[in-house]
Amino acid sequence: MKRQQKEKLKENLDKLDAEEHAQIFNIIKKYTDNFTKTQNGVLISSDNLSDECLVEMEQMVKYYLDQRKTIDFNRASRRQ
Repeated sequence: MKRQQKEKLKENLDKLDAEEHAQIFNIIKKYTDNFTKTQNGVLISSDNLSDECLVEMEQMVKYYLDQRKTIDFNRASRRQ
């Protein structure tokens, strides 16, 4: 995965909530055990992740963000 794609993935990951982060971490654990747990969370270098893992993460992040858009749209529609 290209650096620009990784940066976009990181930006989108920052938009997710804690439960969604936990689900993304489950994807990461399928591919590697090379991560560091801290008080503030989990640190992972994207260099340690395969393209397959990054693509799966990207798909999950896209799903979560699309779901949010749908929920927001439905809420707005009901208010009218």
